[in-house]
Amino acid sequence: MIKTGVPGPARAVAARATAAVVPPGPASACTPARGVLASPLMAVAALRVLLPLLVLAIARAGVVHAGTAASVETWPLPALEEPSGVVYHPLRGTLFVVSDEGGIYEVSTAGEILASRRLGGDLEGVTCDPATGLVYAVREGHEVIFEIDPEDLSDKRRFTIDRAFGGNDDFLQRGGDGIEGITFVPADGHPEGGRFFAVNQNDPPVLLELAVPIRSAAGRFATARVIKAFKIGSAPLSGVTWDASSRRLLIVSALWRVAYLADSDGGYKGSIDLPGLMQEGIALLPGGAFVIAQDSGGLIRWTPVEKLSERAGD
Repeated sequence: MIKTGVPGPARAVAARATAAVVPPGPASACTPARGVLASPLMAVAALRVLLPLLVLAIARAGVVHAGTAASVETWPLPALEEPSGVVYHPLRGTLFVVSDEGGIYEVSTAGEILASRRLGGDLEGVTCDPATGLVYAVREGHEVIFEIDPEDLSDKRRFTIDRAFGGNDDFLQRGGDGIEGITFVPADGHPEGGRFFAVNQNDPPVLLELAVPIRSAAGRFATARVIKAFKIGSAPLSGVTWDASSRRLLIVSALWRVAYLADSDGGYKGSIDLPGLMQEGIALLPGGAFVIAQDSGGLIRWTPVEKLSERAGD
């Protein structure tokens, strides 16, 4: 969950107002987003101005909007409370979605919930290993990665992320705004079958590479380690996915409604604007469409005019 300092239902609307007041900094400046609204009165004022627009947007949920830049289809999915991460599963041809309320869901690419299970805690990101079909979901707070069987959504193993990095035992600050997204990048010859990348929301706001022993560890419980950390874009960070066609990581910032683009070495390559409200997860479908998980509710299927690989080349 992205925290903006505004309680209750005003959170998503206030976040949009904030983005209009304070522009994101340069790629190297990860400025914390806390305290951006100067007072509760500013939040209330923003809510009064933008609430009619929000109501109109909700009323039009499920309608396809086509324009010169993109088409957007909204799936309300009221049974899926506060979706926070999404991944496309290439072996099953479906989506897996996690929520702030601890649920994991399998969803069709037409927006229908096919199965669900409650794991508990604040689940913030989800990915999969296409070689094995196993799904991996990350819980914020304790910073634990669950290995999940897609057939029945049961958890098979757990990997606790060690907070230490660069000589700092509390690099991922205990009690802070933690892991918000995770993605798996297959790699031939890698001892674990590929590389895991994650984003930490605020404390500190960084792109991480994690060493997760999904092949080498045999027990039910094991430890994942931070092996690299990169500053990408402006805080807070809320999701990440890998686009194999462009060989880019898309790093979502819900507050700024953008996805920063980076290569697998942490090199900043630009950004793209995103539709929706409080975007906390993003997945790429075959053919170039994206599915976006909104903490404000529901999923969005977004089809840009250009494929990312056509817009984000070196």
